[in-house]
Amino acid sequence: MENQLIELYLFACHIYDTRSDTCFQRLSNNSQPDFTDQELVTIYLFGHLQGLFEKKAMHRLIDKYWRHYFPHLPAYQTFVARLNLLEQTFQTIGGYLNERLAESRQPELDHIRHYWE
Repeated sequence: MENQLIELYLFACHIYDTRSDTCFQRLSNNSQPDFTDQELVTIYLFGHLQGLFEKKAMHRLIDKYWRHYFPHLPAYQTFVARLNLLEQTFQTIGGYLNERLAESRQPELDHIRHYWE
């Protein structure tokens, strides 16, 4: 599970580093918080992969077992408020994953097309 958590964090960082939709979300005075949006996205995705779909359960899991990876984890209310502001980020992640899936399906579609010709 530790490797999965690290891979998810690297994935979130990759999205933030390569997609302008996410890069420009933080233009406020607090543009470099102690607890980053990348960490927030990581926790959300990790929670889902662990079968947790309630934000409170995700926060509790990280606070209890993975706190050493997220030493600046905010209180639950702040966690939820910040998570609710990341709609654009999750749309960007969905678009990225859709592109990757489309790339992997392309040869299959070509195969089907040749079959019917």
